[in-house]
Parts: sequence; structure tokens; C-alpha cells
Amino acid sequence: MNRKLRISRYLNCSAACVLALGACVLEAQQSSNFTGGKVTAIDEKPAGAIAHFRFDPGARTKWHTHEGGQIILVEEGVARTQEKGGPVIELHAGETIYCPPGVLHWHGAAPNQGGVQYNVARGKTTFTDEVTDAEYNAAPKKR
Repeated sequence: MNRKLRISRYLNCSAACVLALGACVLEAQQSSNFTGGKVTAIDEKPAGAIAHFRFDPGARTKWHTHEGGQIILVEEGVARTQEKGGPVIELHAGETIYCPPGVLHWHGAAPNQGGVQYNVARGKTTFTDEVTDAEYNAAPKKR
């Protein structure tokens, strides 16, 4: 299955997420598939950055922030994420989560199951400390 078809599967699950991907915004600008008012593509500064990662079981990022926030879309498997001071959140294929600008967080796979994430972020990314095993292995909250 090609990338465009995989992404289109998620149109119904999170329209805001898909619009942020950029490619759909360009299609919206040139499409007659919209009614009820003007649809305008936004020229973002800084532009969004897209990353596509496969995390092995137990793999995760370091704590980090994104200047313009981040959307995490779980394509396959099981993911975990946490904002500093908040609970560990478990996400499954088809689920998305948004981390606001400047909020310290991490994301990765579950301890016993890997997964694929499609991430969209804006602005500078700043990495800090490693996520400790105690932080990572905290009992997750399911959405």
C-alpha cells in the first residue's frame, strides 16, 4: 500500500491531523471538493516537518519539545507518549495525539510491541534527557 493510501485511511479519524500534513492542504486549494466558503492553504513559517518512524518494542525518543507543537499518528502497533508531569498514554493504530508548542514530551513504542508513527511538527526541536526506565514503564492510561 503506498503512503498516500495509508494516510487517506485516517481522514475520518483526524481531519486536523491530515490537513497539517501539507499534501492535503495543497489538494484542498486546487479541489472542487469543498463547499460553503473559501478554503485557503496556509503558507506556514516555519514549515511543518514530517517524520515516519518504526519503533522496536521498548524504543523511544528522549524528552524533547517542538517550537510549533507536534501531531503523532500511530499507523501500526502500539505507542506510548507522555508530557512531562502527566500520565503515560497508550495509543493504538489509527489514534492520534497532539502535543502543544514548547511542551516537554517523549514518544515511542510499548515495551512489548513496536509500531509505526507518522509525526508532524513545526519549528525547532530541542532534545533533553533520556526517558528513565521508571518513567517509561509507568502504568499507561488508555485513551
